Amino acid sequence: MARIPEELIDSIRSQADIVDVVSDYVTLRRSGRNYMGLCPFHDEKTPSFSVNPEKQIFHCFGCGKGGNVFSFLMEHENVTFVEAVHHVARRLHITIPDTQGEREAGSEAESLARVTRFAARFFHDRLLNSDRDSVVRRYAERRGLSEETIKSFGLGYAPDSWNDLLSAAREKGIGADWLVKAGLAKSGEQRTYDAFRKRLIFPIQAPSGRVVGFGGRALTDEDQPKYLNSPESPIYRKNQVLYGLYQARDALRRQGQALVVEGYMDLL
Repeated sequence: MARIPEELIDSIRSQADIVDVVSDYVTLRRSGRNYMGLCPFHDEKTPSFSVNPEKQIFHCFGCGKGGNVFSFLMEHENVTFVEAVHHVARRLHITIPDTQGEREAGSEAESLARVTRFAARFFHDRLLNSDRDSVVRRYAERRGLSEETIKSFGLGYAPDSWNDLLSAAREKGIGADWLVKAGLAKSGEQRTYDAFRKRLIFPIQAPSGRVVGFGGRALTDEDQPKYLNSPESPIYRKNQVLYGLYQARDALRRQGQALVVEGYMDLL
């Protein structure tokens, strides 16, 4: 399992607000010193789910489940402890550096998650640092993609190169075999090469916020196919992930309804 320094975990936990995190999933109402709501872990009609902001813990008097902010996310989102820590860190805009422990992670799912997380940062940085008159910036402007949208959805750019991602991954200790498993590279008879090239990249996020796959849109009519999508993997099941749901979750809870559209650009 990838190891995050204990002092960093403690810092993330101390800065987190469990009421804020739980409120993303449960409607809470103040009740004395605590907050109460319907338990998300079992069916009930009378609220028995309590969140204590002073102790930063939750407890359900109905089913008995309880714990801290990480425990809640692990149970509700069905993620590992490390993934729960990363989830909270993202909310707090805390960067967790890559570690030797991550490179030696034994779990295939965790290793793939690290690969997709790295690739998402790589593509996003390439777009943010691209010239204003570059082909990807001109395409984004033509399609009405604002800087706010680009950052909110983590949009990226796959350069017109056969090995740009492969080379960057190698420098981080990520082997080509993991990129192939994640659908980010392909193996030919004589070489391995980047799967996404000269494309606008759409990171696909699970409800937890974890990047599980990618979509790539060609920037010119000459480049075919128009769209490339990641294959399924141990962390990506296409019938279980809806693009944009992570960003829209708060609005969905407020509105109680959703409009489902066909493509990435339709949503953006």
